[in-house]
Amino acid sequence: MKPLALLVLVAACQPPSASHLPVHQLDTAALIGQWRWILRTEEAGTSRVETEDWHLEPSPSQPLQLVGRYVRTVEVRSLDRVPFRCNQRPWYRQRAVYDVSVAIGDGNRYSVTETGYQTEASPCDHGFRHLGGYIGTRQGDRLILRWDGGSQTLWKVDSSRQPLPAAPWPQAFDLAGPWRWDSTSYDADGNLRDESEWWQLTRRSDTKLDATYRRRVTTRSPDGSPIACAGAPRWSFDDVYVLEGEREEDHWHFHELAVEPGDHPCLRTTPKRILDEATAEQIGDFLVLEWRGKRHQVLYRDE
Repeated sequence: MKPLALLVLVAACQPPSASHLPVHQLDTAALIGQWRWILRTEEAGTSRVETEDWHLEPSPSQPLQLVGRYVRTVEVRSLDRVPFRCNQRPWYRQRAVYDVSVAIGDGNRYSVTETGYQTEASPCDHGFRHLGGYIGTRQGDRLILRWDGGSQTLWKVDSSRQPLPAAPWPQAFDLAGPWRWDSTSYDADGNLRDESEWWQLTRRSDTKLDATYRRRVTTRSPDGSPIACAGAPRWSFDDVYVLEGEREEDHWHFHELAVEPGDHPCLRTTPKRILDEATAEQIGDFLVLEWRGKRHQVLYRDE
């Protein structure tokens, strides 16, 4: 009788197999891991790509609940390359991180609740989000989320347990370093005017910046015909500016101190440059400048 008793004792000490786990616990375990959703659309001359990457993990305090986080990214591009007003570039991105909780309901349904969020700073994003809730149902490697007026299907990409992701953008942005600006427009003669600026900011102190930027302007004929003053279908010049920046509460004030103007036969009638000044606000990886005369300029981080 002793061998049989020992066998029963050993069997009783083994962890329960998946087939012996409670149904609710099995349902919860099936959600652990990484899920993904993606949608591509086109509307009003723009393309829009939305992605969500979800991570779900067991709740440390509630055995029949999960906690999770998902990163939502929206990239919008101008199909005709016309820049957006918010950042003066032909594309922009909005990113946000949502915290969620998942509870098991009746009939293999899950209650998914958004509990908080944080957004990436951008001149193209006001930063406000409404928190929502969903009813989820799992069908194999698919998790279908439904809400009033819509639904989406997440696909499982990994079942491993991993730490919940942090926000995929820096929490602090250093103003010092390189910046860039580009613009294309038409001049008074109907020629295309391409403008680019390469900025370099150097921190002198917590409240002082030294700055330089090189400005290149290229004028080109839209039909390839010669431009009279240049004798060619295009011409260009470079200016170099030296500035000083001073911090004023939550923004900066830049003063142009000197300029080395470029030279070209087409500039002989206007050889001088007028020094200017601007207020600047850093919004994430963008620097928004307001020059005298309400000229608006958005610099982006030069990659």
